[in-house]
Amino acid sequence: MNPWLHIPLADYEAHMALPQVAQARMLALQMARFAEETRPHSLAVAGVAGGNGLEELSPEITRRVVAIDVNRDYLAACENRYAGRFDQFEAVEHDLSLGMPEMPPVDAIFAGLVLEYVNVKSFCASLAAALKPAGHFAAVLQLPSPDLPEVSETPYTSLKALAATFHPVSPLELVTLLVAQGFALVKSEETCLHSGKTFHLGHWQRK
Repeated sequence: MNPWLHIPLADYEAHMALPQVAQARMLALQMARFAEETRPHSLAVAGVAGGNGLEELSPEITRRVVAIDVNRDYLAACENRYAGRFDQFEAVEHDLSLGMPEMPPVDAIFAGLVLEYVNVKSFCASLAAALKPAGHFAAVLQLPSPDLPEVSETPYTSLKALAATFHPVSPLELVTLLVAQGFALVKSEETCLHSGKTFHLGHWQRK
């Protein structure tokens, strides 16, 4: 069973917001910067959970949002929070290990700390069909640490189940897969949090 189906949204969001984790704010800022740089009229968020930063987007620029997640309870909460903020809001229950869902293409796709839990080859193979020509894709990856657990230790023990399915994705592997699918790298950078964990942002454009 997919562990994401059994983790309460309250546990996930509280875990991500803890000062010693601090990944909620990091993801929100990364998505906000990506949207500011690409100014998409339509944006899909892969692994949206309860929003993961949708509050940072300008509804005057981004008018259509496609929220994708495997957990229908997460989607229900996300829709309740954000459906009224955008002209079009589509909540899509879908397992991203099967690739992106079939949908009218969007200008941009953001995947924050998602690829570590899906079949990366299938996901990358489906990206071009989900994007408009010259569309943008950004992924935030957690880089391996020799001293820190993949899933941070916090009081929210339900998240421990994620450790069994977490598999790191190297930026080089992503380069290989996306170039083969006709994408060009726009930029890449790394961010180190106070926890000691380092995250990689890759921003790509469909040719």
